[in-house]
Amino acid sequence: MSMLKAPRTSRRHQLREDQLATAAAASVGFFEEHRNQLIGVAVGLLVIIAGAFAYSLWQNSRDTEAAEMLGNILTTFEQGQLAEALDGTADTPGLLEIADRYGSTATGNLATFYAADALYQLGRFDEALEYFENHDAGGDILGASALAGQAAVHEQRGDNAEAAQLFRRAADAYDSPATTPDYLMSAGRNYEAAGDATEAEEVYQQFLDDYGDTPSAPLVEALIARAEAGGGN
Repeated sequence: MSMLKAPRTSRRHQLREDQLATAAAASVGFFEEHRNQLIGVAVGLLVIIAGAFAYSLWQNSRDTEAAEMLGNILTTFEQGQLAEALDGTADTPGLLEIADRYGSTATGNLATFYAADALYQLGRFDEALEYFENHDAGGDILGASALAGQAAVHEQRGDNAEAAQLFRRAADAYDSPATTPDYLMSAGRNYEAAGDATEAEEVYQQFLDDYGDTPSAPLVEALIARAEAGGGN
């Protein structure tokens, strides 16, 4: 009667087992040698994650506070009582306070824009520029409006070259038939005032390419002709 033979382990298999055992031993040795550092790194990561979560909760809470305050003062702004909207009342914080205290939140950022707009309407151009620049402009109509606000202040100051560039950035930041044509025309007007007929022609042509079927198109065609005549002088 034949006896069953135990399967022989191949040399390759034995080598693989030896390598795994060596690697495992090395890993254990490395952990033992660097135990404190590894634990410190793990704890540090947990602290960072917990901190980020706590900050997010805190920001959400602040944004809720800011939204309530902004809701209370917006009616005053919309009624045209701009000075009161900026400074607030004894019971209601104004746009400036909301913007300064909560500017890092979404609602505080919106208050920053409203504050800049109110300051501009009141002729407080230096302050308006500061708040327009502090507004965290996104790629939406409000962000484009903030750039246009900066441009309008520079135009008021007679800095037409800077105004032209900012109006052009506003036009390119967000495409809207309600705002982009005006920004392009304003950019062209300021390029002309700065003596840059070539750039003026470019933005006027951009207007005609994108909005050539609007009622303002004949006026822009005349502006191109004027810019061309000016550039030839």
